[in-house]
Amino acid sequence: MTALLIILVFAVLLGAVSLAHQIYRLTELDASCRNLKHPKFWGLFSLSGNNGSGGLILYLIGRRKYPITMTSEQQKTMASYKQKAGISLVFIAVSATLLIVLALSGAFPR
Repeated sequence: MTALLIILVFAVLLGAVSLAHQIYRLTELDASCRNLKHPKFWGLFSLSGNNGSGGLILYLIGRRKYPITMTSEQQKTMASYKQKAGISLVFIAVSATLLIVLALSGAFPR
């Protein structure tokens, strides 16, 4: 039972890392489509903040000044990143739900 709990904790962490990577890639692609300087910096900046979204909110507010020009290939790439981010969210939700159910059922040793 303890091994299952450890696996679920690592599954939640894996989903979180995957989601952070997809947000980085989405932000980097969006910044390059808006012709912002240093899109990789904006990708990293979007991940900064104490609660994990402070930089993303600032990026979303600041990017409104720049019009977006996106090719069809970039739109397909953006859709792919969004789909992978959704899969990561589902992975986190399922793993965390199973972890909570096991914790509430008394699976933790005392």
